[in-house]
Amino acid sequence: MAAVIAHEVRNPLAVIANAVASLRREGLSRHDHDVLLAILDEETIRLNRLVSDLLSYARPINLQRQRVLLHDVSQRATLMSVHHDARVVYDESSVRGQIWGDANLLRQVFDNLVENAVQATGGTGSVTIAVKQASRETGEGFVVTVSDDGEGMDTQVRNRAKDPFFTTRPAGTGLGLAIVNRIVEAHGGEMWFESRSGEGTTVSVFLPIGTESSPPPDPRRSLDTLPPLSHSDERPVYDELKD
Repeated sequence: MAAVIAHEVRNPLAVIANAVASLRREGLSRHDHDVLLAILDEETIRLNRLVSDLLSYARPINLQRQRVLLHDVSQRATLMSVHHDARVVYDESSVRGQIWGDANLLRQVFDNLVENAVQATGGTGSVTIAVKQASRETGEGFVVTVSDDGEGMDTQVRNRAKDPFFTTRPAGTGLGLAIVNRIVEAHGGEMWFESRSGEGTTVSVFLPIGTESSPPPDPRRSLDTLPPLSHSDERPVYDELKD
């Protein structure tokens, strides 16, 4: 685990160190000076986000169960479109779907999934949220789907989407979906993806109805057993400005 965290922290630190070294150069143009300051701002924000996500991922999930209307917590996520040109809609044919769950954590789940869907469309596409009744071997419940008409995912990305620290976005920490998956599993649910490159993505989350005193989920895997980094996880480090 220490090696994984070190890898994730080292890249932004290297960018910051290179930017600081470049700022010390004599004769630096005003434009280059401003670019370097912007890079320092971006990488500082990235490090702060990484630390916050690491704390969220490592923290045990203690559910505060109450009656939750999936209609309410998922429809709330449509507000994500306020800051984008994307069209985020709630399927009005959806069932209302009441379960025993942690409302705050479930809001985090659907806000994250909708934000990812909006980003996948480039901020200009369409995202649809729906709730349907469903059943699994573990019991009755509901499936919430978040569908977009964005870039889609190929098989490799789809298979690794829930892996901690895996991301296809330069500014991402790769922990968002890992945290979402932990929350879903803590509710006794499951999450899966249907997607093809260039054809959009549908993320489905099954949540059992549960009870007020539902037993806690099996202990999550240790942070010491995270999957090893592959070469595709390496991110480019900012090169110093050249003379």
